[in-house]
Amino acid sequence: MTSASVLTTTHYGPQHATEIRQQLIDVYAEVYAAEAKTDPFFSVPRFTERLDRHCSNPGWSCVVGEIDGEIVGYAYGRPDSEQEWREMDTVISSDVREYGVGADMFGLCEIMVRTAWRGAGVARAIHNDLMSERPESRASLLVERDHPRVRATYDRWGYRAVATSRPSPDAPWYDAMVLDLRPAAGPDMPADTARTA
Repeated sequence: MTSASVLTTTHYGPQHATEIRQQLIDVYAEVYAAEAKTDPFFSVPRFTERLDRHCSNPGWSCVVGEIDGEIVGYAYGRPDSEQEWREMDTVISSDVREYGVGADMFGLCEIMVRTAWRGAGVARAIHNDLMSERPESRASLLVERDHPRVRATYDRWGYRAVATSRPSPDAPWYDAMVLDLRPAAGPDMPADTARTA
């Protein structure tokens, strides 16, 4: 990728899920190829199950990033449910139960960038574009506890850890993190869909 490369982002809703489903699966298969070899939780069939469940939510939203017509990454999520927050494990922040408000919390389920385009701000741009159109006041995500460098990235983006979670018996342990979207809804979160990567 050169300094002249332009990242174009496109928003998709649940009505477009069938249209882009295979592209999302293909990118996942590439990005998680190594993990899928040793851990069934990260296999393509398991991801496909999660994807289908997530995009069946009427609040599902996805942003796909492209450079020169090639998909370089994407992010998607859907509103959290109150039940998800009731099931959190170790509570790090004393106000974690406040987050059990469902429709006021957007859960970022996946964000990934293909290897050749990492380190150039693509993930942040896709993330910000996704969040720029959300009506919720906060966003959440789960980050693997065994990946401190990824966790540090989300810290820099303004997320803070509030609890731990293991969403299924064969899943890794995650830190649940929350971001206040209101202060970010300004110059740092542009709504335009084309920007220099």
